[in-house]
Amino acid sequence: MSEVDQLVDFFEKKILTGELKIGDKLPSERTMAQNFGVSRSVVNNGLKELSRLGFIKVVPRQGNYIAKFNEDGNLETFNIIINFNGGNYRPSLLKSIFRARKLFEGDMIMECNTSTSFVKLNLIYDRFKNEVNSNKKPELGFDFYHELAVSSNNLVYPLLILNFKSIYLTLGKWIIQFHDLSQVEKYRDDVVYYLNERDFEKARDCNDKLIDFCLSELLNRKF
Repeated sequence: MSEVDQLVDFFEKKILTGELKIGDKLPSERTMAQNFGVSRSVVNNGLKELSRLGFIKVVPRQGNYIAKFNEDGNLETFNIIINFNGGNYRPSLLKSIFRARKLFEGDMIMECNTSTSFVKLNLIYDRFKNEVNSNKKPELGFDFYHELAVSSNNLVYPLLILNFKSIYLTLGKWIIQFHDLSQVEKYRDDVVYYLNERDFEKARDCNDKLIDFCLSELLNRKF
């Protein structure tokens, strides 16, 4: 990891753990260079990267401030947040992620119709249930929702799910770490059952229950 990357990583951790608050002013580049034992060029490039990601805001002739990254960031910022491993997430962030999942996964289900084929979806879920290596289950869980997005015939949802892949994998790993998968599989069994029955409202309701359960487990175990 380069000196610039180390500097960026340091401030990302401080920001995401809440040690640095929105609106906090950073020291001058000269001071940071002295504190970190690096050149001002390294500090300058690190600040440019943090600004690009929406973590800091540069105010001309005033200095650098911690920005509202949820307003000024981008998808890359979001992936940094979800893959962050330097401490615990704020519960509000987890809740926001799962609330967003509930919205677009529910809509994916409701955009399916009576002529939709779930053959491939069933095969993926069978692989998920039969996989004995728990480390492979997050990938299969992602495949399940990506195929559900394809089944919806909405041209945007498959691309959206692909861009959120790291999020699905991270959440899947957390669930495996903190909970017996039997309850997760029970909820998803119900989702698959009602999809095959073409009862999309019940399938959506079951998926909502699955999401609520996973969120509750993570909040109870991680915080």
